[in-house]
Amino acid sequence: MRIAVVYLGRRGSGGLISLALCKHLAHHADVLAVYSDQVANLSAWQQASFDQMTVATYRSFPQAVRAWLDQPQQRRIADQIRAWQPDVLLFPMFYTLNPFLQRHLADIPSLVAVHDPIPHPGLVDRVYAWLENWSIQQAQRCLVFSRALMPALQARGVSLEQIDVIPHGVLAYPPGTTDDSDQSLALLFFGRITAYKGLDILIKAYARLCVRYDLRLRIVGAGDLRPYRAQLENLPNVEIVNRWVDDFEVHRFFRPNQIVVLPYTSASQSGVIAVAANFGLPVVTTRTGGLPEQIQDGVTGVLVEPGSVDHLSNAIEDLLNHPQKAVQLGQALFQDFAQNRNWGEISSQVVLACEKALTGY
Repeated sequence: MRIAVVYLGRRGSGGLISLALCKHLAHHADVLAVYSDQVANLSAWQQASFDQMTVATYRSFPQAVRAWLDQPQQRRIADQIRAWQPDVLLFPMFYTLNPFLQRHLADIPSLVAVHDPIPHPGLVDRVYAWLENWSIQQAQRCLVFSRALMPALQARGVSLEQIDVIPHGVLAYPPGTTDDSDQSLALLFFGRITAYKGLDILIKAYARLCVRYDLRLRIVGAGDLRPYRAQLENLPNVEIVNRWVDDFEVHRFFRPNQIVVLPYTSASQSGVIAVAANFGLPVVTTRTGGLPEQIQDGVTGVLVEPGSVDHLSNAIEDLLNHPQKAVQLGQALFQDFAQNRNWGEISSQVVLACEKALTGY
């Protein structure tokens, strides 16, 4: 089988996911990796042994609109892919050019991974959701990372028979600089700051805990912090890094002696859990979306009810009072991803999905 893996994003976890898939799919099939010339982990892609093709991609919304209208360029990219003679196309992350390329390569079966079956609100997100729907409608099969998300994908017009559920693999960011001198006990909130992430709930829980424990709160990620400024005022030992974090910086923030807290009020799945697993850090998160399929309560982490300050603060306090339990949860999470969510197993499942797309199963 010949699989063309098309990932045109520039930064974020998509590059790690797509590269890991390509490397392990290459043990089962011939692979062509089609990726952006601006991808963050470019050198890692270039060092890989599978066939490769780079594409010039955009950096802004106006440039994206021009790319959507540039059919000659779309055809040139599609023709290059077609010349490799793939049996199937795999789109491991949504990118707005995906449906245009699928249209020009309509005779080749395609699979798309849908990371957020429930689109985020906002004008730009609605435009992206419309384009993703177009991509989904053209695909023979869709991949999701949680069974809990299957109904949302069905609501977007995908039949149950077209959906394959695969686990979210570990996210192993490249080695970077670390500060091993700082071993302070801390709660880590990592990732893009948006309303559904429940940061306000975590801040309220921290306000209760910091008066009784020598504790820090680290908030790391891009997004609008203005709604939380009043809550954060006068709280001690709060560290904020309010910007995009490059791949080589991730190690700086996932330090030992930390509890990763994801107080989401809604979610599909969490890439941050996959990062925490790589570092063996304990996770406290909520029973929403696909998160309970990533965390087994009391075994590989702790699950609490979304929106509850009491439940969140009590769960964190339990780990603060029982540090060995926190260590054991982090180690169990690492082992779970290594044994049950490794990229070798995931790539085998993706190959089966590709075979279904080819046979029309």
